[in-house]
Amino acid sequence: MATATAASRAGAEDWSGLELTHRNHFKFGYDGRWFVPRPSASARWQVAYGRARHEPASWREACIDTARLVRAATDLDLWVLYSGGIDSEVVLQAFMFAGIPVRVAITRFAGDLNRHDIAYAIKFCETHEVPYRLLDLDIERFFESGEALAYAHRTRCVQPQLLHTMWAMDRIDGYPILGSGECYLERRDARPGEAPETPRGGVWELLEKERIAAWYRHLLSRGRPGCAGFFQFDPQNMLAFLRDPAVVAMCADRLAGLADSRAIKGAVYRRHFLLEPRPKYHGFENVLALDDALRPELERRFGASDAVARTAYGALMRELVP
Repeated sequence: MATATAASRAGAEDWSGLELTHRNHFKFGYDGRWFVPRPSASARWQVAYGRARHEPASWREACIDTARLVRAATDLDLWVLYSGGIDSEVVLQAFMFAGIPVRVAITRFAGDLNRHDIAYAIKFCETHEVPYRLLDLDIERFFESGEALAYAHRTRCVQPQLLHTMWAMDRIDGYPILGSGECYLERRDARPGEAPETPRGGVWELLEKERIAAWYRHLLSRGRPGCAGFFQFDPQNMLAFLRDPAVVAMCADRLAGLADSRAIKGAVYRRHFLLEPRPKYHGFENVLALDDALRPELERRFGASDAVARTAYGALMRELVP
C-alpha cells in the first residue's frame, strides 16, 4: 500500500510513489512516461489500462468489488465526495452493499447556490443514516479571490468546475473518493482506409480527457493517497460496464441515432442500482458566470493540457479481458 510520505519526499514535480488506482493499472502521462507533469505543449497525452484479474459477474458486483479494493488500499477513513448526482450515489451504494463504513462530504455553496443539487445527497444520507459533513464554501469568493486560480495552476486545470472539488479534498482528513472515471464512449465514422468496427461503418471509442486527470494531479501534487476515479480504479469495473448489454448494443450500432454513451448511462446505472430520478445537474447552474469569467484565463494559461486520448472499443476490450 502506497503512502503519501514517499511522494512527499520525492517532491511536487516527481509524481512517483502513490498508488492512484489498483496496482496503478490505469496509467496516464506523456510520450511513454507515466505520472509526470506535462513536459511541453507538444508532448503527446497517453493512457493505458491493466488487464482484469478475473471475469466480472455484473457491473453491480464489480462496483462492490471496487469498494472492497479501495478499502484494502488504505488504513485511512474513507470519504465519498457526494455532489447529489448519480455517479457519486452509485459509489456510495457500492460501499453500503459491501458493508464498508464510509463518511460523506458535501460541498455547500454560500447562499444555497447549489441547494438544488446537494438536496439529493443530504436526503440520501439522512434516509440511510450515512454520516455526512457539510463543507461550506463561499464559491464566489473562491473564484474572485484567486484561490481557484491557484488550484488550477498547481494541476494545470482548464475546467473551472473541477476546482472546488480539489478544495473539498483538502478539507477532509482521510482518503477522498470521487465518483469519476466512468467509461465515456463516442461514435465516429471510420476514416478512409480504416477498418470500421460496426455494420454502419463506425468506430466507438473510449475517451480519456486530460482535463479530468487534473483531479489525479491534485492528489499527486499534494502527495496524498486517494481515489480520483472510482469507476476506473480497477479493470474489472471497466470491463463489466463495457459488457453491459446496453453498452454492447450501442457499440454494435444496434441502438440507432446514438452519438455517445450519455444517452444510455442513466438506464445502465438504474439497471444495477436503485436511484431516485432527478434532473442532470452539475451544481454550477446558479454560478455559471464564475465559470465563464475564469475559463478563458485557464485556457490561455493551460490550454495545452486539454488533450483527449481515444481507444477503440474492440482494442480496449482486448486490453482489459483476463
